[in-house]
Amino acid sequence: MREVVVLGAGLHRYGIYPDKTFISMGVEACQLAFTDAGIQWPDVEVGYCASGNQTAFSGHAIAGSLGTFGATMTNVENASASGCSAFREAYLAITSGLHDVAIAIGVDKLRSYRRSSSSKGEDTVKAPESTGAMMGFAFRAREHMAQYGTTIDQLARVSVKSHQNASFNPYAHFQETVTLEEVHNARTVVDPLTVLHCCPWDEGAAAVVLCSGEAAGRFTDKACPRVLASACTGLTGGDPLVDLTQVTAYKAYDMAGCGPEDLNLIEVHDAATIEEILYYEALGLCPQGEGGRFIESGAADITGRSPVNTSGGLISMGHPIGPTGLGQIAEILWQMRGQCGGRQVPGNPRLGLAHMVGAGGVCFVHILGI
Repeated sequence: MREVVVLGAGLHRYGIYPDKTFISMGVEACQLAFTDAGIQWPDVEVGYCASGNQTAFSGHAIAGSLGTFGATMTNVENASASGCSAFREAYLAITSGLHDVAIAIGVDKLRSYRRSSSSKGEDTVKAPESTGAMMGFAFRAREHMAQYGTTIDQLARVSVKSHQNASFNPYAHFQETVTLEEVHNARTVVDPLTVLHCCPWDEGAAAVVLCSGEAAGRFTDKACPRVLASACTGLTGGDPLVDLTQVTAYKAYDMAGCGPEDLNLIEVHDAATIEEILYYEALGLCPQGEGGRFIESGAADITGRSPVNTSGGLISMGHPIGPTGLGQIAEILWQMRGQCGGRQVPGNPRLGLAHMVGAGGVCFVHILGI
């Protein structure tokens, strides 16, 4: 199997864009990725386009707008793990020796919107309400609090950290900081979770260019992290979030020849604050039941020993489904190149992990290293 590197990435800011098409957002992300990678669209030999809400030919529509020249585009859907699935397919296409340059694209738009008026009488467009998944996360939060003594302040600290990091991310949906008090006093979704404990349902696009290690020098002299591990697992019969994550993570550690203590940054699927805490434990960043104390200690902060969700995570950067996993890869790439400004992890991070779960039925863990 050949060495595969990440050559470049591009994003369209996550948010709500009723006046934009998925094609225009996808094209923008791709063009930014081409510039970052030092390639032209005709250099791409094969592509995979991830989405959760779009038509079955999303990738073909984006490719057609970029210009047709015969490269194959395959569309991918795998719930929240759609973008990770596209990335893995692009990785496999290169490591197999079939192709030298591949692109993974993620794009999504909402199927409907709701209108509301602000306190100033302004008419705004928002995503439709969705509390079904949050009911499950609220149950897990209450359970963790009862069993391990996790506090509501510890849960809220995840949101505070997330919004702080996103305030330095130009691609994040939410770019304003919040306080513990604001998290506590926000509108309740499902007790004990307020809206600031929960990720938004939004729109956006991401594109990541992958290349064989031997060909990378033809396009760029930038640092290009290697894909050290691409691991995925389906239902194991255990917990569909925690056990699934743990099994997949340790597969990835074995592939990469590392352990959780070696990671310099981690991007996890934090649809709710409790989910991030559960994944601290499942990934081996801290012992079982210690997730609340882990966040409280500052270990997950940008300057901590295991920075988590420097991008702002799903809670603050956003969760448009198709692009989400690819946005994580872009964050790790740019962190390793030292391009993240106020959210930059100090000390030249060299090993990063990206994690996503798809509707509790599949988990992907990718590890990149310089």
